[in-house]
Amino acid sequence: MSLCRMPSEILRLIAVSLDPDDLFNLALTSRHFEHVIRDGVICRSVLENARYSPEYRPFKDTEAKDDAKRTKEYARALRTLVKRRRAVQMARPFHVLEISREAVHFIYANGAVCYTTKRTSPVHQHHLRILNLKGPSAREVSIDVLKLIEASAVSDFEESRPYHFRPLYYAHGIISCFFDQRKSPGTGRWLIIYSLKDNRILSSYHLRSSSNIFVRNNETYLYYGSRSELVEGKRRWSIRRFDLQKSSWLPRKSILRDLVGSDIGSTICFELFGDHLYGVSSQEATEMEDVEWGSPKSPPNSFYYAFQLTLGDHPTIKDLPRCALWRRGATDGPIDDRWNQLQLGQDEKTGQLSIFETRKEWLTSWSRRSCYRKQLFWPSSLENTDEHPEGKSYNGWNITPPKEMELGNSVHRGDNGFCASTFDFRNSPVRSYNPSCQAFVDIVSTTTASSPTAKRLRLRDPEEQHVRLWPVDHMQQDGHRSTSREQLWNQYVDELLNPKAYFDDIDSAMDESVIVYSPKSLYPPDEPRSIVLVSFDPSLHFEGLCHASSTPPPSMYDQLNKASSPESGCDFTRIRGLDLSRLPKTSEEMTHTSSTTSPN
Repeated sequence: MSLCRMPSEILRLIAVSLDPDDLFNLALTSRHFEHVIRDGVICRSVLENARYSPEYRPFKDTEAKDDAKRTKEYARALRTLVKRRRAVQMARPFHVLEISREAVHFIYANGAVCYTTKRTSPVHQHHLRILNLKGPSAREVSIDVLKLIEASAVSDFEESRPYHFRPLYYAHGIISCFFDQRKSPGTGRWLIIYSLKDNRILSSYHLRSSSNIFVRNNETYLYYGSRSELVEGKRRWSIRRFDLQKSSWLPRKSILRDLVGSDIGSTICFELFGDHLYGVSSQEATEMEDVEWGSPKSPPNSFYYAFQLTLGDHPTIKDLPRCALWRRGATDGPIDDRWNQLQLGQDEKTGQLSIFETRKEWLTSWSRRSCYRKQLFWPSSLENTDEHPEGKSYNGWNITPPKEMELGNSVHRGDNGFCASTFDFRNSPVRSYNPSCQAFVDIVSTTTASSPTAKRLRLRDPEEQHVRLWPVDHMQQDGHRSTSREQLWNQYVDELLNPKAYFDDIDSAMDESVIVYSPKSLYPPDEPRSIVLVSFDPSLHFEGLCHASSTPPPSMYDQLNKASSPESGCDFTRIRGLDLSRLPKTSEEMTHTSSTTSPN
């Protein structure tokens, strides 16, 4: 019997058993099934199979309601989830915009871009700006940095002396910032915690050391750590806790004696999930430093280190045994450390916590970039581990290195030295891996057939051995010259993606749906720079963006100069960009538009 002739009750039973992508594909197959992707009851059941996705998160944070409005929200959230995944995998963003041209330091965390502006005159003061992307429309809050410092408990602050101020982390309406001012005889370093909801400073904490400082928080607790404790003559990580409800610090700090590594995001990472703070390192305290790969002194196997810190008044630290954290063998070849990336992520369906490490390995005279996933299983009780537990077994864990055929879904092979689309490290300023979509997402510097002499930053997504570049070079793809309208749009996108013709480095941050980057020059170090945001989330809304279906605008810089004139009264007009959620259906973009159009 055809599915089209099945009773609606049977069709609904089939639909609720599908995953989000399969349900979306079913709706595209026939007009008879278009309703399934808008049926709130079906979408709620299917969305609950991705309860750890960012689209389902708002439903967990609020009380469940079964009214008609709530039902429609489930359907909209499901469509957003599928379109976000497809946009990443197809390298087709929904928004490209330049947030600011006057930023000095910036971070991106939990859906908010936080950056500081430089004080260049009495009119252009030193501000901390927080652009929250969530909600009906993106909104920006501006805070005077000098007033913030003066309102804190920072002692002996001198406005005439140079000082350093930068944001560290943002979550749940709490912004944490680092401040230091060099004074005789020493340096005053402070951690300033500010609540946007209450419009007040929660704490100003004097720091003994700020080496590799990081901050993580939820709505109840805030944790900050630094690599500042001397243990047997070597620096180790320590973590302190702040109770946001009681506005008090826990007197005792936690010292992680076995946690090594200093480069957050490359060799070490920290994240909050549920009621625990997790930390992972790709190095071991027992590893020998400066040992050449393949030498007799090099260890035969490499292991991760992972810990779990319980949140609350009585924190406890659990370390996973070494035999559960096998990383790689010496026969896997040497590693190009410049490409190393380390992150923790949750499976959107099960919530399973995993390590995701991206590295480029050299073997048999060619290199290959891969992302390895290592699942972390935390039993209710752990046995004490020795320094060398190779000969022991812990709860069924096996130290035997897996074979290539046994890796299965735990490894994602990227491009290698034989690919024509391979980019070297210098031309790959932004490198990332999206675990939610299982895709490498990079910003690369490349030339096009229409602009063979000018390098352009382009979005590159190698997925399933097929590399997609955006923006697409129409002249190279189909051999025809672009129309004048297409040339204007290409010029506008070029200006958005390439705010700086020459740069020394790029700072970047990303999550499941957004990439934020900022090209910078090393000299002078505090030169104002642009922040570029590329969004794959169709649910985001920005005021004042141009639409690709409209007439191409004049040069973006002419608009920015006009918006920054004294006559311009709207502070939000500094943001300029392009809304690609409703593209004209050209032959090249027909598939993308039909499958990733912004939800109504």
